[in-house]
Amino acid sequence: MDKISRIYCKDLGLRAYTVTSRSTAQQIVNMHKTTPNATMALGRAVNAAALLGATLKPMSNQSILLKFSGSGPLKEIHVQSDARGNIRGYAANPAPDLKEDMGTLSFSKSIGAGFLTVIKDMGMKEPYTSTTPLMYGEIAADLAHYLAASEQIPSAVILGLNLNNEGGIASSGGILIQTFPDTPTESIERVEENIKAMTTPMGTLLENGVDIYSILSEIFDNNAIEILSTTPLIHSCSCNRETLHSILKGIAKDELRDMIEKDDGAEITCTFCLKKYRFSGRELGSLL
Repeated sequence: MDKISRIYCKDLGLRAYTVTSRSTAQQIVNMHKTTPNATMALGRAVNAAALLGATLKPMSNQSILLKFSGSGPLKEIHVQSDARGNIRGYAANPAPDLKEDMGTLSFSKSIGAGFLTVIKDMGMKEPYTSTTPLMYGEIAADLAHYLAASEQIPSAVILGLNLNNEGGIASSGGILIQTFPDTPTESIERVEENIKAMTTPMGTLLENGVDIYSILSEIFDNNAIEILSTTPLIHSCSCNRETLHSILKGIAKDELRDMIEKDDGAEITCTFCLKKYRFSGRELGSLL
């Protein structure tokens, strides 16, 4: 079962979040028929968004959206996660490998120079939005940079995702480690050293059957960890007819008339889940 967990290590004065997402990530990339570079990028972004979703108030209506946008052939990746373990995502160009030779798997090459935009809906009047440049061309490092620069929270982010020979996802998961204001400096240094000393990538460890809590325990020098909560991670889209109807209300009347005259209505496809919604000419007419 895919899941996200919230964890506390009293001895080191650190908090951590973990995610395992192989089935959920596979479901999302299957839906969008991604080629290997898009599969790798979208799958890692799913892990990143799930980890940030785990930092929200548990079981609340809060949500967070990550958008990676760049000059590369992938163009954009959007992934949205909420505090209840629901996640959805898509790549603007799900098949970059078919349009140009991408060579080896590389997020840096496929996204290019660009920005990370984070939109947090905390239930206030307006969502909080922050945009930072992609400094490293690697999702984990750029997410850690965002957390340090925009939220002033020193963080370590480790993401793992391996593909099998058929291009499917063999393993997928991630760990986010964050400090408290009173976290001892020596705890931070020990964790940094242990992460640098990892000789086997997380994706390979997970593919080999190593439990993600065991990976975290090793990073924490085998100090005791307390699992505060665990939530199932599932692919779920929040699109609905009412929301799209509200969007149609904002379209200019001339455009609505054009839709009625040419197509006797409109068909809207959700970019996240590809579900189609049909609005008749009569429904559009009522908006006029």
